[in-house]
Amino acid sequence: MPRKFFEYISTVILAFSGFLGFISYANAGEVRDNIEDRGYLRCGVFQTAFLKKSPIKEMSEDLCRGLALALFPDPSAVKLVSLTEQEAGQALVDGRVDVIALANQKRLSHQANHANTGPLFVNNLDIAILFKGYKVRDLGGKKICSLDWVDKTALAIFGQKHQISFGVLSYRTEEELLNAVKSHGCRAVALPRVELAIFLKQVSGIFPAPLILSSSSFKNSLGMLVSSKDEEWKAIVGLYRRALLESERREVSSQNVDYVASSTINPEIQKLLGVKGSFGQDLGLDHNWFYRVLQNHGNYQEIYIRHFNNRKITLERGPNQLTAKGGALVVNDLR
Repeated sequence: MPRKFFEYISTVILAFSGFLGFISYANAGEVRDNIEDRGYLRCGVFQTAFLKKSPIKEMSEDLCRGLALALFPDPSAVKLVSLTEQEAGQALVDGRVDVIALANQKRLSHQANHANTGPLFVNNLDIAILFKGYKVRDLGGKKICSLDWVDKTALAIFGQKHQISFGVLSYRTEEELLNAVKSHGCRAVALPRVELAIFLKQVSGIFPAPLILSSSSFKNSLGMLVSSKDEEWKAIVGLYRRALLESERREVSSQNVDYVASSTINPEIQKLLGVKGSFGQDLGLDHNWFYRVLQNHGNYQEIYIRHFNNRKITLERGPNQLTAKGGALVVNDLR
């Protein structure tokens, strides 16, 4: 369907039924038109405060490339733009980026005009009690160490929940925190679960079996952020997210997609792979856009394993499971 189809409906509500159910588009904006005019996607990724090669940043870049492949047959049709949280919201408003991968909308709440298309990663604050045999009650009166940039709200809730009082030492750099832990100056360390897993690997020779506690009262949910003024583009990015999770739920991966496409009689999987139906075509996507993404990038599970189960880090899915398996990633039934 030609892109110019959308130009005359900028003030009309376009309703369609399909993979996302029934959605109304009050604003069919200009983001997709701008992307096609320039010939590539501009995708924002956050600079990391912890590591130069953060697996979250690398997963963000992977998601950016997958989204670009949904829009263009050319896998190189994407420009990655490094952002800080302070400039992220304005970058969307100014059109410097079309989307931001794996951002926390609540942390950008002071910056207007952006919307989260749904959670794709949960990075809650975890607490690691370092010394063998120590329990939660043993933290009373002791020191929990962290870093300056970490939101400490969850620690206060954690203390109230367990009715204990403890001190918090906050360090400016990872090296300072590492030195404090190595000198036995901390009974526990509090960091988001990804950063904590990487940190604990560095001190595994000193503290081989820490007790990991999740502060589940604080949800650090990351998703793909877009301009809240463009409903059509929000729907496209949301559909991309939904397809990544749905393909995992349906057990369709890069390894079996060709076979499944040629053999399945399941109408929903046929729709997902573009074999039958019009999955995404109402939004101007070609019929096999997700087939292309799946072949090259895989489903959500494959992307997760690629970045969080390797030589640098081994992190269980935990809250990043689908809700059917007890996680926080919601996939609604097809309608």
